[in-house]
Amino acid sequence: MKNLRNRGTIRPKVTTMPRSKSEASSQLELYKLVTEQQRIKQELHFIEQRTVILKQRLNSLKDQIADTEQNINKLRQSDHRHPNLPKRPNIFFEANNYQAFEIEY
Repeated sequence: MKNLRNRGTIRPKVTTMPRSKSEASSQLELYKLVTEQQRIKQELHFIEQRTVILKQRLNSLKDQIADTEQNINKLRQSDHRHPNLPKRPNIFFEANNYQAFEIEY
């Protein structure tokens, strides 16, 4: 069974054996805390960079959507200006004389 964990909370690592209170254990605890702090700062920096990239992409998509909508409106207007022009026949559906042949591999 998969271990499902809420990604919103980051739990500190828990040790089963409590350490005796000494300078070495305090230094180790300080090292763990500083390492975790650096990791979290690095992760936040990465998230900020990713957010900037995603916002830029959203803005470019917004511009592309606006341009595409303008093109659609121009095409609609040009279709309304020339309603009497005959439509081009679709040659793929009008061909009635198909010749079939077999290809052997």
